[in-house]
Amino acid sequence: MKHTIIYISVIFTALFSACGDEFFETSPATQITTPEVYSSIDNIDAVINGAIRYLVENTSTQANPGLPALFLSHEVMGDDAFAREGRYGYRDTYPYRDPFDNNNSTRSVFFWTLQYKSIDHANNVIANVDENDGTKFGHLKGQAYALRAFNYLNLVRQYQFTYAKDPTAKAVPVYTEPTTPNTEPKPRATVQEIYDRILSDLREAERLLPGYEREVKNRPDLNVVYGLFARTYLTLEEWSLAADYAAKARNGYPIMTAQQYTEGFNDASNAEWIWGHPQTRTQNRDIYSYFGYIETTPYTVNAQGINTYYAYSSIMPDPYFIASFEEGDIRKSLFEIATQPSEMLYAHYRYKKFRNKYPDHDGHIVLMRSSEMALIEAESKARLHDADGAIAALNELRSNRNLSDLSASSFPENQRLIDEILLERRRELWGEGFRTYDILRLQTAPVRRETSETFIDDDGKTAAVKGHWITKFPDGSDLTPNSRYYIFPIPLNEINNNPNLNK
Repeated sequence: MKHTIIYISVIFTALFSACGDEFFETSPATQITTPEVYSSIDNIDAVINGAIRYLVENTSTQANPGLPALFLSHEVMGDDAFAREGRYGYRDTYPYRDPFDNNNSTRSVFFWTLQYKSIDHANNVIANVDENDGTKFGHLKGQAYALRAFNYLNLVRQYQFTYAKDPTAKAVPVYTEPTTPNTEPKPRATVQEIYDRILSDLREAERLLPGYEREVKNRPDLNVVYGLFARTYLTLEEWSLAADYAAKARNGYPIMTAQQYTEGFNDASNAEWIWGHPQTRTQNRDIYSYFGYIETTPYTVNAQGINTYYAYSSIMPDPYFIASFEEGDIRKSLFEIATQPSEMLYAHYRYKKFRNKYPDHDGHIVLMRSSEMALIEAESKARLHDADGAIAALNELRSNRNLSDLSASSFPENQRLIDEILLERRRELWGEGFRTYDILRLQTAPVRRETSETFIDDDGKTAAVKGHWITKFPDGSDLTPNSRYYIFPIPLNEINNNPNLNK
């Protein structure tokens, strides 16, 4: 079998220590599989641990820091962020050249391979673990179902238009068994079939995970499963179910305070992180990390007093996005213009939301948090014309951002309330990988405008603020809804090696 879903059943070297301090010591070795691997809790636990680390940390190039590379791509393909011109990292993703190229783009191949290998890891656990062997075995199998659902939810939204546009559209293949060199390549499943699989997997996880108490926050537990249900039902426009599951997902995870919002988004111990990935500096890949591309806070100053930066600082906030924040919003206080003519980010707005941990540079990766769930709950209730319920969820977030409460009477038209919630979603979740998913889900187009804003720099000169420098598609056409430029192409090598893709 030549297609890219290859035999990758994974075993991990630290089979007997998968939590506590040993959590940071596992590393994968490929093509080892025996029945003994799945014969003990410790072994299976290590497999799950390594599978999660593979998904979040594995890389093909310096520009692809695991799953967070997908988050960063989805930010710069939207409108609230842009990639600095000429800067390493996402300069080809921002103008839609990188995602749309299925031949030369290493990122396109990387996303496909990363997620399908992760699915195969989950398939091996599901196939080889018998829940009847005990509750702990069931808990591990439940985590595998959750991981598989998570990957398919990302894939179906990444490689095809949204469910509401056409549930019969062909998207990506579905594999539910471990692959071997003799596995027959699968045809593309429809969007409907993939969502059916996602919901089936989440129901299995929901059935198996009650009573599971994780020791490390990167493990999917019942709250994570509820959150994945909420994301799925949001896209399916099943508003009542989306609201219900979002409320359950954030139970026990209070929205972070205004002060906590300023602390750098770098620690999974944050009270509202439902799902997060702790890591060491080595795992974080140093300057080639998620933080290396999105952090824009000066690291120190040089001998001349010029701000210096630790890594690439490639991804910047759009000035029009900054202007959408209300005065007094704690988030607005995190933006500042770089005014030194000699510094790397001169004339750009720095956004201090994401800051790597210092001095070890071991910032953690956020995967799900309560604010997202509160916004899903608010949007869903607004679409159900439950203005009071929507406002209550929205105000819970606003009060923790130093903003005054809104009232339902301020939104006599329901669409205005929905628009306010969607704008709040953009403000709150910037940099976390949701923007392109939302553009596709809402069937809208990014609004990119060149800025005319100016400022006075440290030399007393008036200078132009940097903002969007790409406002058209690569073919010169305007940004429009439901464009193929927003979705990733199946890699050319997969097309060449899988004769069943077009069936």
